[in-house]
Amino acid sequence: MGIEDDLNLTYKICLFGDSGVGKSTLINRYLTNKFQANIKSTLGAAIHIKFFETENGKVTLQVWDFGGEDKFKFLIKSYAQGSSGGIFMFDITNYESLINLINWYPEFKKTSKNVPVIMIGGKSDLEEQRICKKEEALDLLDLHKLFNYMECSSKTGENVEEVFKMLLLEILNDKGYSYLKLKEIQKNSNH
Repeated sequence: MGIEDDLNLTYKICLFGDSGVGKSTLINRYLTNKFQANIKSTLGAAIHIKFFETENGKVTLQVWDFGGEDKFKFLIKSYAQGSSGGIFMFDITNYESLINLINWYPEFKKTSKNVPVIMIGGKSDLEEQRICKKEEALDLLDLHKLFNYMECSSKTGENVEEVFKMLLLEILNDKGYSYLKLKEIQKNSNH
């Protein structure tokens, strides 16, 4: 048995952004592969867990979903501590939700320095109602040095799996585990 056998890795990622951009819906789609409209706003933070296996052991992904209301913004500093990565999400039909990266991201970075953060434009199924241009999102990505940008739709499922997989693979790469091949072993567990 080599030094890399029997791995048991746990990574915490934080999902943050304005209220109503679709964070909880995104997590629900990711965990259950179902779209559920009218999910209630997250109060404070909710923690979700997904398990993966590799040839060498198990990877546990903790997804912390932060309430997007201003009154919960203060929580991100303490709850984001120990994060391995982050997802900033905005709604492509709501320009203010994109611009509010300047309010959310610095709070996250106060306790989670040097971790990969991906920017997600949600509700891509509403292309005809788009207000946020991809170029504007990419400009903010470059300005704040986020590692990638992607658009997704919780309604159609487009790119939902890819968002989390891309971030987890970046985290594994940063930690020196780029050789691991992930296989999902459990879809849904809430705490």
